[in-house]
Amino acid sequence: MFCLAKYEYSSIGNVQWKRVSKKRQETFLRDIHHGENLKGQEAVVEASWFSLLNDTFYSVNKGYATPMSKVLGTDGLLIVQDITVALSLITEFKDDVHLEKRNYQERILAQVLFYMKHINMHIENGNDKGLELPNVVLAADANQIFVINARVLYPYLDMPDIDWSMNARKAYDEQIPQVVFDKLRIDANINPYVYDIRSRDFNLNDIMGLVSDLASTENATQLSKIPVNQANIRGAYDEFLRLVTQNRTKVKTNQELVGMFINALTNHENVILKNNTVTMLNDDGTYIKYTVNGRNWYAFFSRFDTNYSANEVKDITEVGDILLEETNRRFSGEYWTPTVWVNEAVKEISSELGYDWREKYYVWDAAAGSKNLTRDFKFKHLFSSTLFDNELAMGRMYNRENIAFQYDFLNDDISLSKKNIKKAKLFDRAPELVNALLSNKPIVLFMNPPYATAGDARMDSEHKKAGVATKSVVHEYMKNDKIGHASENLYCQFFYRALLLKKAFKLSNLVIAYFSNSQYMTGGSYFKAFDEALFTHFDFKSGFLLNAGEFSDTAANWGISFTILRSIHERSTDRIPNQYTLAIKEDTTVQGITRSGKHTIKNLPKSDFLSEWVRGVSLKGLKYQDKGTYPTFSSAFKVKPNSSITPPKYPIHALGYAWNKANNVEKAATETALFSDCYHDGHGFAIVPENFERVMINFAIRKSTSHSWINNKDNYHSPSELFLNNANYNMMLTEMVIFGLFNKYSYQVSLSNIEYREKSYNINNEFFWLSKHSMSALASKSHFSDMGFSIEDDCERFVYKWLEKHQGDISPAAKLVLSYAEKIVEDTFKYRQELNDDYPEFCFMNWDAGWEQIRRLMTNGKKSQYLSNFKNAYDELEKIINGYIYQFGFLDK
Repeated sequence: MFCLAKYEYSSIGNVQWKRVSKKRQETFLRDIHHGENLKGQEAVVEASWFSLLNDTFYSVNKGYATPMSKVLGTDGLLIVQDITVALSLITEFKDDVHLEKRNYQERILAQVLFYMKHINMHIENGNDKGLELPNVVLAADANQIFVINARVLYPYLDMPDIDWSMNARKAYDEQIPQVVFDKLRIDANINPYVYDIRSRDFNLNDIMGLVSDLASTENATQLSKIPVNQANIRGAYDEFLRLVTQNRTKVKTNQELVGMFINALTNHENVILKNNTVTMLNDDGTYIKYTVNGRNWYAFFSRFDTNYSANEVKDITEVGDILLEETNRRFSGEYWTPTVWVNEAVKEISSELGYDWREKYYVWDAAAGSKNLTRDFKFKHLFSSTLFDNELAMGRMYNRENIAFQYDFLNDDISLSKKNIKKAKLFDRAPELVNALLSNKPIVLFMNPPYATAGDARMDSEHKKAGVATKSVVHEYMKNDKIGHASENLYCQFFYRALLLKKAFKLSNLVIAYFSNSQYMTGGSYFKAFDEALFTHFDFKSGFLLNAGEFSDTAANWGISFTILRSIHERSTDRIPNQYTLAIKEDTTVQGITRSGKHTIKNLPKSDFLSEWVRGVSLKGLKYQDKGTYPTFSSAFKVKPNSSITPPKYPIHALGYAWNKANNVEKAATETALFSDCYHDGHGFAIVPENFERVMINFAIRKSTSHSWINNKDNYHSPSELFLNNANYNMMLTEMVIFGLFNKYSYQVSLSNIEYREKSYNINNEFFWLSKHSMSALASKSHFSDMGFSIEDDCERFVYKWLEKHQGDISPAAKLVLSYAEKIVEDTFKYRQELNDDYPEFCFMNWDAGWEQIRRLMTNGKKSQYLSNFKNAYDELEKIINGYIYQFGFLDK
């Protein structure tokens, strides 16, 4: 993780080793990173480590060392036979496993233990290979590493009644012998510190230094420890949260969490650890207990120093406010902005405004916190305001000459004007900024507003207390101006306050430079009024997209935008751009921030939405069932008899229900599904013969989309004329229907005797694709007479009849899917009665049991021999449909 005291090429009592240069580390990390998505990932990990370890230890000890080799079946053994100390390093490499989990550590060490025993037996039998019993173990996968003293495993080598001839890999795979795992589980000497190569301050020299220390030290307490200081405390704190607290430590406030970390570092003699409970002595003589990961606590403080002078303690404590700020943002809708992305934002602004903008413009960060956006740069006119008084102290050590003040950007002085500004709070706190507003000076609003909507769990408690999302004055202004649902978004309120300032002071050179969600540019009914209000007064100039995972503890499946808007003279709404092009930027670790392409966000009117088109079929004349007379479902098999949600209307002869939330890629991935009956949550529509084809096109397009953080907020466009009038339209339609039948979100089932409000119901599966004749033959062959009789008394299902009419339109790829699906039905048919007895709720004995039931049949019984073939065929069909998405403009790249 962090740089140890500098190691020389040789020192008394230590194995001689060569420090890893910055360039060499970059090469190593790049190689590991490139191997993450490759098959045979373990081989990439292994090759990278072989090269590194040979370069570090073997190259400087060639006269008395043997390089890494896979001797006796091990993943690698390196031996250095120095005069004073010997290193015998055994390695074990994996693809990508949870090395931080105790179970995986035990499995790996059990495998290593068997290798060590095989080496020991070889030594006792003559040792013709010149081996040494390992004294250091290094285990690594694509993202993590741990190193331990192999000597702690020596007592295990004498354990009796163990078949030591067993293949070592078997110990890992099958977790045997049990007696070994029982002993490993309670072994207090095994507490490895797990390094994460993705951590911000990861340094390979920490690993190499630890290997050298362990080779020369039998007592782990003599190991060199890493001193914590202002330069590395953020990284140490990240590791403390990752390894020690792990979201299991209960604290009343984030400040208590930061205090716990600092006290453990600087007042360690007043800390008692027992199992997974740590007891800390407070200054007033009272005690407080915390639940932690006890093994990781021991590992953490075996690597980080806890002995500091008074001045060093003062330095550490001074950074506590910054840690608190970052913790608040970590667990809220506010995100601490990594320095590399702050630098990139400043470069983006410089490209637009000129490289002297920090001299010419008045810069206001109204969500400043600890001045994360501005602390590394000098500004001639800088104003930093924040919501709460106690946040001001957090950034006191940065840009001391700037004007820093408490100010609620969404509530204070919202009705500000040229007439009343001299009486405003802003004039009292920042008169120079007020004069800039009155004088129409060039102003940049540069900030990273909190991102959360009303009721969003990501919003921090302090903003909830302040009622920012739904009770702010800006929110009320937006409601009065009929801005709509966008007013519920915090970041939209920050944009709107900028608009109010522009209007109030007739600012001709106001620049908005915000990190925010990019969804505000996508249009639709949700953002239509907001976009019209904003973009009649501001012009989009430039911006970039980055992965939200770049921000601390933020999910990596969506994108954050940094956009620059410049004020303009008011224009008509028909001149507002309908698309915005952003650069795609990524932090490659090795090369820094790189541009990997561009992405166009379309501002679509709701009338052009795919979700509107699928609803566009006239359903006048349909007869609906009376409320409460039809069952509603929460999943394929579970009825929802009571709910606070009013169930949707449901036609008498409906085929099923399409759950179809929103119109963007994000919701397509998680909130799109097909059901055989009414889905209680609504957010969709009933499937009837009149809209069946549109439903299946919509479902296939949404479900075959390759979701990414780049396209996460993109809206789907209704089918183009090029698609609808294509000569191959019927073939593409049939492919989409067949794709939908076998998708894992197609919850098509046939159910019997479903109890709903004291009545019993049968649910037919109108999406069943096979004929009565073929199913009757299978029932007869398996002597399922009851099923045979029910088939005789029933009728063909809707989808079977639809496919019969479209036989000539079925493409070879779709035909292969149908073929393997039918083989699976035949192959698993004999298990239906037996599994139906065990799982009656799945109704396996219904002749029209759907694909969801066939999947359950294989999950709870035996997988079909054709399943692999089916998956390959289905994946190929999915690729074909995915190609239609951009070919016909359902989405834009």
